[in-house]
Amino acid sequence: MKLPYTRVHCIGIGGIHVGAVAKLLAANGAILSGSDAVNHELVRELRDRGFSITVGHRAENVPEDTEVVVYTHAVPEDNPEFVEAKRRGILCIDTHAFLAKLFEGKDQVVVTGTHGKSTTSTMVGMALMAAGVNPTVVVGTKSSVFPDGNFHLGSDDLLVVEGDEYRRHVLSYQPTILVLNNIEFDHPDAFKDVDDYHTMFEEAFHQIRDKGLLIVNADDETCMALVKRHEGEMHERGIHIVRVGKNIGDIQFGEVEVEHDGQVANVTASKSEPAQLRIQLPGEMNMRNAVMALTATIARVEDDGAEEKVLRAFAEFPGCWRRFERVGLLEGAPVISDYGHHPTEISETLKAAKVTFPDRRIVLCYQPHHRNRTRGLFQEFIPAFDLADVLILSEIYDVPGREAAEDADVSSSQLADAVRERDAQAGRSRTIVFAEDLPKTESAIRSIVGPQDLLLMMGAGTIDGLARKIAEKK
Repeated sequence: MKLPYTRVHCIGIGGIHVGAVAKLLAANGAILSGSDAVNHELVRELRDRGFSITVGHRAENVPEDTEVVVYTHAVPEDNPEFVEAKRRGILCIDTHAFLAKLFEGKDQVVVTGTHGKSTTSTMVGMALMAAGVNPTVVVGTKSSVFPDGNFHLGSDDLLVVEGDEYRRHVLSYQPTILVLNNIEFDHPDAFKDVDDYHTMFEEAFHQIRDKGLLIVNADDETCMALVKRHEGEMHERGIHIVRVGKNIGDIQFGEVEVEHDGQVANVTASKSEPAQLRIQLPGEMNMRNAVMALTATIARVEDDGAEEKVLRAFAEFPGCWRRFERVGLLEGAPVISDYGHHPTEISETLKAAKVTFPDRRIVLCYQPHHRNRTRGLFQEFIPAFDLADVLILSEIYDVPGREAAEDADVSSSQLADAVRERDAQAGRSRTIVFAEDLPKTESAIRSIVGPQDLLLMMGAGTIDGLARKIAEKK
C-alpha cells in the first residue's frame, strides 16, 4: 500500500482503533511516534513491538518532521499535542477518516450498529480468510485469529472494519457491504436525542456504494423501520437488501441449541438446504452476530466450495478480548471479563451466563462507563441487572475528555439505591454492594465470591485490569 504520509504522530495510540491503524501504517513503512495518557496494557504491547510511545501528553511530543497527526475523538480539543499540531499547521485527522482515505475506491465491508460490532467484524475477517480471501482487518477488540490481535494486513484490495457510530465515525466509510447489527440509543454525550441517533444510521445508508449490499437485522424493529423508509431510494441505486432474522427474513436461523462447548443453529437462505452453524460463543446475541457475519462472508466469496471451510472457521472461532472472555479462576469460581456497558449488553450477557453456567450463582461486578451515559440511560440500567444473583457496582469510570461538569454528581451509589428499590417493590432480597473505587471493589469481590459462583466483571473502563489481577491470584 502506498501511503500519502510517511511520518505520522498518533495521539491516544493506546486506543484500540488508533493502535490498529498505527500497526497498519508501520507495516507499510511509516515512521511513527505516539503518546497516551496512561501506560496501560495496549500501550505496553505496542512498546514491545518497538513503537516509540510517550506516556503523558505534551506539546514537545510532536516531532518536528511530523506530516500528519492521527487521533481519536476521545482526545479533547485542548490536548497540548493537538493544540501544538494545529499551531504548526500540521494536518490532523481522526483514525476512521484516515483509514477510509487509505482505502478510498477499494471494497469495504463495514459493520455498524449499537451492539456486537467488534465480534461481528472479527468474524467477517476470520471467515473471509478461511475462504481464501485476504482482507485488511481493523477491529475494536483483539482475537487470536489475527497474529496482530486487532489488525490483519491483507494483500487484497478489501477492508473489513468496525464502523463505530460514536461521533458518526461510520460515515467516514463508503461500504460495498454495510452490516447493520441493531439500533438502540447510546452515546447521549454525542447525540442530541434518539432521533439524532437514528438519523446517523439513515445517513449511513447514503454512504453505501451504488449496487452495494445492506445486510440488516430483521428482528430489530428500529432497523427495519429505517430501512423501509429508504428502501425505494436504495433500490433505485441498485443496492440489494438482505434481511437476517430468527425464522424470518431472506437469511434465517432457527432455534438455537445449547451444547456443552457452545451452540448450534440451522441457517437457511431462500430455498437452499440448511447449513449447521456452530459457534463456541454463548448467547443468542452471538449466534445472530455469527449469522450476520456469515451472510457478509458468503456475499463476498466467489468460491462455491468454500462453505465447509467457512463453517469450520466459525466452529473453531475462540472469541474476542473482553467479550465474555474467561480470564481465570477465583477460589474455584470462573472469572469472565466483558466489555459490555450498555443496559441491553448487560442483560444479554447475564442471559448468556445463566445458560452457560446454569448451576452457578451469578455475581455481577459492573463498572459504569461515563457519567453522561449513566445519567442518560439511568432508567434502562435499573432492570438490566435483574438476572444477577449478587450485584457489585463499582464507581463510574470517568472517561478522560468526555465528562461534563453537569454530570459530576452522578454516582453508581444512586444506581445501587434504585436497584434496591426495584427489588423491594418486587419483594426480592439479594446482596447489592456499592464500591467507591477499585480497591474496595476488589475487597467486596473477595468477601463474596465462593467456589460455586461465577464472577462476571463488566464495563469498558479499568474493570478488566481488576478481573485479570483477581484471576491471577488463585
